[in-house]
Amino acid sequence: MSDTVLVAGATGMLGRQVAQLLLDGGHRVKTLSRDPSRAQALRGVADEIVLGDATRPETLHGVLDGVDAVVSCLGAPMAFSTGDRRSFHDLDTVANLNLVDAARRSGVRRFVYVSLLLGSAWSGTAYVRAHEDVVSALGGSGMSHGIVRPTGMFPIFDPFLTMARRGIAWIPGDGTARTNPVHPHEVAQACVDVLGRPGDVDVPVGGPEILTREEIVRLAFAAVGRRPRILHLPPRALLAGSALLGQVHPRLSEVTDFAARALTSDFLAPLGGTRRLAEHFTATVRAAQPVLRS
Repeated sequence: MSDTVLVAGATGMLGRQVAQLLLDGGHRVKTLSRDPSRAQALRGVADEIVLGDATRPETLHGVLDGVDAVVSCLGAPMAFSTGDRRSFHDLDTVANLNLVDAARRSGVRRFVYVSLLLGSAWSGTAYVRAHEDVVSALGGSGMSHGIVRPTGMFPIFDPFLTMARRGIAWIPGDGTARTNPVHPHEVAQACVDVLGRPGDVDVPVGGPEILTREEIVRLAFAAVGRRPRILHLPPRALLAGSALLGQVHPRLSEVTDFAARALTSDFLAPLGGTRRLAEHFTATVRAAQPVLRS
């Protein structure tokens, strides 16, 4: 009989690919989502769809019964949006700690959690603390666990395409900081691989090429067919903006603080995978173009 794996956050860009890989690999896949309308889209990649809000532990009652392992891709997106104002702690940390506790009480044998690559320049940010509090809880849970730490996944850089379409883009600092972005599919594959490995493991995941931040922006302009116009913003201006936003929009404040620090520092994992950011940008632009009908 195949293992039952609960995928939390399966409606997101990463979670859905994790669910698909697990299903293709012969596992029984159960998903946890809080949005009924988005959860319906998971019918092709899940054997069982469960509705629940992990920030409310009472909704997790019985959800992990019979589950052998959990892969949590649960978390708010790193995006400059003005929607949900809750801090990353109030959403990501609370939800995942509740999930860890429910998994422990239900006898789940292994828990895989997607955090992020650590670096001295951004390790003290609220965004990192929200993730690492979950990592610490897993370390004390007694469950076998794995931590997957990607660099920036390709869709995180899609806002540069939006900027490029408008004809001008901005980046903090001088643009020379380097990273090796990674495709979500390759992070999903790492999650599945870590799920099958013995013992407690902590795995960094990066893509196959190292790019400066300015090179990434230039790739976005090339994908939309426009001449690059790039503004370099002083990181201190973003940090000042983050401080001002702290009381009125905690989430946006934390995103701004993290971006000012991470985008001006090298963010590098070991090289891996085969998919390149330029190909993702090109495919994203093509997918957004209207279909011409004769």
